[in-house]
Parts: sequence; C-alpha cells; structure tokens
Amino acid sequence: MQPTNNQYYSSISRRRNKWSVLFCVQVMLASFSLVGQALAVNEFELATDAQAAKWSGYVNVGFTRNIYDSDSYYAYQAFNIDSRIDYKANWGNVLFTLGGEKQTLHGKESSFYDPLLEYRTPLYALTDTISLKGSLGVYLPAERESKLDRLQYAPRIAGYLFWSPLDNLSFYFSPRYRYNAYQYKTAGERVLVEQQLDGLVDAYWQITANWYLDISGRYRISKNYYGRRLDDQFTFAQELGWSFKPDWVLAVGHNNSGRFYNPEVGTSQGFEIYDKKSSTFYLSVTKYL
Repeated sequence: MQPTNNQYYSSISRRRNKWSVLFCVQVMLASFSLVGQALAVNEFELATDAQAAKWSGYVNVGFTRNIYDSDSYYAYQAFNIDSRIDYKANWGNVLFTLGGEKQTLHGKESSFYDPLLEYRTPLYALTDTISLKGSLGVYLPAERESKLDRLQYAPRIAGYLFWSPLDNLSFYFSPRYRYNAYQYKTAGERVLVEQQLDGLVDAYWQITANWYLDISGRYRISKNYYGRRLDDQFTFAQELGWSFKPDWVLAVGHNNSGRFYNPEVGTSQGFEIYDKKSSTFYLSVTKYL
C-alpha cells in the first residue's frame, strides 16, 4: 500500500538535505585481476513524490588513482564524469544514468559506461522505520568492452529495502539480477557472462548537518552461458563527504574489489579492506540539480 504516515516522512525529510536524497557516485576500478566497473552506490530516496521536484538529477566529476608509480604496468589514473536525470511522478520515477572516464596512463583511450535506463516504483512504508521500492531497468551497450563483446542489451531487476533506526543513521539492502544478452556466446576464446546476481549493503551516517560517512559492500555471483559458476566477486567502498554549499558535495573515498575463488577451482583468497593491487582512491565533486 502507499505510504501514509506523515510523521514518518516529516522525520525523514528533516534529516536529509536535498543532496542526500539522490546521491550516487560511480567510480571505475583498475585491477590486474578484475576487469570492468565497480559501483559504490548510495541510493537513499527518502522523500515522498509530493515533496520532490518532478525533474532532478546530478553531475559528478572525479579523479581516481591507485598507489603504483606512474610507470608501473599496474598504475591506474583516470578522470571520470557521470550524471543522472530523474523524472518523478505519483506512479514512480524514470531515471537515466550515464557517464564515462578518461585514463591518463599507458595511452589508454577514453571510455563510456553502459548507460542505465530505469523505472522505480513509489516508496512503500512497511513500518515507521522500514520502507521498500522496486526497480526495473536495462543497460545499453556503450562501454568499449561491451561493444567488443557484442552486447545487445542487459535487463536488470532490483529491489531496495531501507531501514532508518535513527534520525542520522540509515541502511539499505539491494538485491539485483542482471541478464546479459550478447550476439554471440563467446568473445574469442572467452565465454561471456550470462547471469549476474548482486547483493548490495549500504550504511549512511549523517555526522553533522554538512558531513556524512557512507560505507557499502557488494557481493556478486555470476554464471556463463554454459551454466558454470564463475569466481564470486566483492566490492567494498568507504566515502567521506562534505556539503560545502547548498547542492554541492565534495567527497573522498576508497574502493577495493577482488575475487573469491570457486571451490571447484581453488580456495578463497579471503577478504581484505585494503589491497594494493585492487584498491583505488578518489576525489569527486557533485552538483545536484
């Protein structure tokens, strides 16, 4: 049923500035063992449709670097930009997210991210502190690797379960299933990933009126077209942000990604918060519209 608890939404709106209602920072990782983009995503949307403007969005510009020397083969350095347009109505909202990056080492070319066109349901209040919404979207091929692999489209279904036990503390859990539809099942000698199942957990702490800390983790299970389960993957991210003026946010963060080997292949390498081979650090500026 539709949320009707006005006191619940009033409390939510008091503890969320406009910039934290639609916060999404996208960071690209570079790792010798893991190729592709990893997301550090904060998706708190805790305002009612009546409270929110019909059109909104953001533009984010960032710089990402790991700690290897610039002449090292594993060095990664890039400028990235991403953005979102969001249209809200009483039946839900439609979002379009897109962006890209320019690597500045080893002669790497610039690359777009696969844009996401998405519909999200209205927010449903289950209790005074728990709310839920659903999502249905499709990724379109734009990234260099997606085009080389002949990706046609990738539909995704997701859910968001929000929990706000305190005025300045919120969590959400988001399960996501993605199906990759390629023109061919292989790219050279490589069998392509057909199915991905993600579980994302995020914790958001509003430290003061202008400062926040966000910590997120993602675990991914994948299968190829022959039904073989690939190495499980994780991403762990931390971000400290400062709203230095209305609708502007300056943030610093760290991302780490890696693999847990399939038992059929080998033992797990374990999880580390920081790993020189896969950790990157970033600085970003976001303008909310």
